[in-house]
Amino acid sequence: MTDNPRPPTVESLASVVAELAEQIYSSLATIGAALTGVWEEATGRRRSAPRSTDLAALREPIVDELEQVGDLFDGAGVVIADGVLADRPRFLEWWQMRQEHRPHRLDPELNPQSEYFYDYTQMDWYVVPRDERHRWVHGPYIDFACTDQYVCTFAVPVTAAGQFLGIAGADVPVGAMQEILLPRFRTSVSPLVLVNDEGRVILATDPGLPPGSKTRGAGRIGGGVPIDTLPWSLCRLEDTAPH
Repeated sequence: MTDNPRPPTVESLASVVAELAEQIYSSLATIGAALTGVWEEATGRRRSAPRSTDLAALREPIVDELEQVGDLFDGAGVVIADGVLADRPRFLEWWQMRQEHRPHRLDPELNPQSEYFYDYTQMDWYVVPRDERHRWVHGPYIDFACTDQYVCTFAVPVTAAGQFLGIAGADVPVGAMQEILLPRFRTSVSPLVLVNDEGRVILATDPGLPPGSKTRGAGRIGGGVPIDTLPWSLCRLEDTAPH
C-alpha cells in the first residue's frame, strides 16, 4: 500500500509564490539589461543624452519577453525617469500583445497640461524603485488606464553608471496568477489567502474574498508566512475576516 502524500505546508506554498515572482523579475531583468545596453551604446556614440527614438530598439526584447511568458503579462516595458532623455521630459516604451498575438505599443497622455495626463512619477511601482533602488510590486488595483481588470505591477530599477534611468516593469493580471497558484493552494488542508502589506486580498481559495477586498489581521507582521522578496504574506483563511 502506498502512503498518501502529505499535504503541502503554508511555508512550501509561500515558496511557490516566491518562485513565480522570481520568474517575473527575471523577465524584467532581461528588459532592464536591454535598456542599459541601448543607453550605453547611444551615449557612447554621441556622447550626449539619448533620445526617445533610440529606445525603439527595445521593442524586440520587450515583445520577446511577452511572447515567452504568454498570458502571465498583460503588458511590459520600460518607464523612463523624468528629464534623462534629450528630447522628451517623460517617456514609456511599453508593449502589449493584442488579438492574434500582435504587439501594440501603449501611448498614454504625458502632457501635464492635459486633463488625461498620466503622471507615472507618482505611482508606487515607480516611486519605490526610484527612491529605494530595489524591486517592487504594487497592487492589486484596477487598471483603469488599460484593461479594467485587477493587476499587480512588478518593477525593477534600471541604472547606468549610477544614474537612475527608470524602471523595467510588467502588469500581471490577478487572473493569470490565480490560474497558476490556486490549484496549488487548494491542495492545502487549510483555506488560504494571499495578501499584500496593507492586508488587501490578491487571491484566495474562498470566492467570498475577491481580489482587492480588505482583511483584518492579514498582511501585518506575524499575520502569515511572508513571501521572500515581496511585500506579501500567505495566510490561513481562519486568520482573516473580510470587511
